[in-house]
Amino acid sequence: MLKKILVPTDGSPESAWAIPVAEKLAVDHGARALLVQVLQYPDPGKRLRSAQREQMLELSTELARSNLDALAARFRSSGIEVESSLLFGSPAGGLLDVEVEQHPDLVVMSTHGHTGVARFALGSVADRVVREGLAPVLLVRGPVADLTFARALVMLDGSGVAEAALPMIEELTAHPITSVVLFRAITDSEDRVAATTYFLGVKERLTGSGLQIELSVEVGDPTELIRHASEGVDVIVLATHGRGGFNRFRHGSVAERIVREADKPVLLVRAAAILPR
Repeated sequence: MLKKILVPTDGSPESAWAIPVAEKLAVDHGARALLVQVLQYPDPGKRLRSAQREQMLELSTELARSNLDALAARFRSSGIEVESSLLFGSPAGGLLDVEVEQHPDLVVMSTHGHTGVARFALGSVADRVVREGLAPVLLVRGPVADLTFARALVMLDGSGVAEAALPMIEELTAHPITSVVLFRAITDSEDRVAATTYFLGVKERLTGSGLQIELSVEVGDPTELIRHASEGVDVIVLATHGRGGFNRFRHGSVAERIVREADKPVLLVRAAAILPR
């Protein structure tokens, strides 16, 4: 069960996409919600008088506190224990500091649609949290109509790194995930029998979890196959290679394209995230 969920916010309508998702997970798991907003100081490059800077900071602070108070009240009304923090400085740096201090089991945050995901390559807040943090990150890319998240598509490639996602899936078993599709896309030159045998071994590892498990090995273009396979699921699960593993999601790679183009929330799990703390 999840115990702590970190929920970044910046007060924008886009950041609100993640709120119902985090709220539902916190209720299901009896988890504490860590609401965090990080304000940047006014840009020193702008030609503003000292009084103007102070006025801007005061107004931003007032709006941020109001946003955090409203969110905290919402979570508490659902019976969730809440801790809210307003920090100042680099948004990404502040969130990473909170992650180090609080050790959340999951980060639930929004990305601003196609633009937000494209900003991964430009050093956005979500980019740094995904690249440099340790906790699994659930990226919400728009309003989520169905919060059940019962069915997950788990991408496996035969490596130990990919299997790092399995403990997180078990952690979420029944709350909310009840069934998984273990999926692998292979090329014509790869052995379908070997891939299926590998999947049967993974399925055996999950025996006793209570999950309904389906196996899917398909031949063809991975991105197209994954797009088709994701039509019947609520969340896509990918694993990365420990801290900084998301650096491997280079522009044009299969994984990067999944994150950029998927119309479902994407759960990113690092191999290092399952190590003892």
